[in-house]
Amino acid sequence: MAAPATLRPATRRDAAEILRLEEAGMRSYAEALWGNWEPSAAPATLALDGHEMILVSRRSVGCIASECHPDHLSIRKLYIAPAHQGRGLGALILQEKLRKAAALGIATRLSVLATNTGAQRFYRRQGFVCVRTTKERLTFEWTPPRNVE
Repeated sequence: MAAPATLRPATRRDAAEILRLEEAGMRSYAEALWGNWEPSAAPATLALDGHEMILVSRRSVGCIASECHPDHLSIRKLYIAPAHQGRGLGALILQEKLRKAAALGIATRLSVLATNTGAQRFYRRQGFVCVRTTKERLTFEWTPPRNVE
């Protein structure tokens, strides 16, 4: 079972940590797909809109980045530090976002690298369905349950 976790908005001071989490979570999959790893940004230029740090006992153990659109919630990142993976923390944080999307009556969408089969399994277990596949990415969508009266 996951330890209690909280979210707080990311600040510029979190940028280097977010990029470390990104590299830990993405490097091997990017190298398998493209043959190399390129960070998405430098700490000084990382756009932090929608980024939240995942905290356990007030310590940063991951991050999530999301953006709300009129018809869907987009999950752009969900990274858990390797030492904290496999404890249900990612599912706990994702379920919180799904509850918010459900309250708004909107779907949740995200994409996963084609080489990251572990993430694909994770999102399927969370109720996501693959709606589009390209050579590089799979796009997943979660639709909130309809109220049955």
